[in-house]
Amino acid sequence: MRSRQVWIGCLIIAGAVLALWFLSQRDSPIDVVQPGTSSNAPSVHFTGIKMLINSPDGKPRYRLLASGYRLYDEEQRSEFDLPEITLYDSEGSRIYARALRGEAHNYTSVIVLTGDVRINRSKLDTGPHPLNITTDTLIVFPEEQRASTDSAIKATLGSQNFSSHGMSLDLNSKVLLLHSNVESIYEP
Repeated sequence: MRSRQVWIGCLIIAGAVLALWFLSQRDSPIDVVQPGTSSNAPSVHFTGIKMLINSPDGKPRYRLLASGYRLYDEEQRSEFDLPEITLYDSEGSRIYARALRGEAHNYTSVIVLTGDVRINRSKLDTGPHPLNITTDTLIVFPEEQRASTDSAIKATLGSQNFSSHGMSLDLNSKVLLLHSNVESIYEP
């Protein structure tokens, strides 16, 4: 019984080290690959993960929660079930993103969220009204404090409803750029 507990502990530590190493790869070139499924068994599998990544000055940079995590080492790919990502800027502002699924490639911190993606920014960070955005796919660049999509989005900010085909959101500059086919409805 004791040796089983030691083995389980070793597997958990090894998986955590691999997950943190994968998230720490900052300067690698980014190739965003479309999400897929693997016929291979994962090298590492965890349930109920929580990762907090700090900046060099010790302040939180981003947090990742997921109900499940699988690392496919041979494919250099990680999968997340029900991921929730929180990006923090230096002033403590936050952007929350959650989805049904997440995936990262080549041991980078870039995460592709797919399926019922929801992005929220609290009213403390956007003025008197929260910002809520929904889309099908979102690419999150946590180290750069930004997110983007080429998919259609729908958003609300107070009594404003707008839609666009694609967007870029930058937490550092606090800019939301709508790419094309922008439509807006303002209801007083």
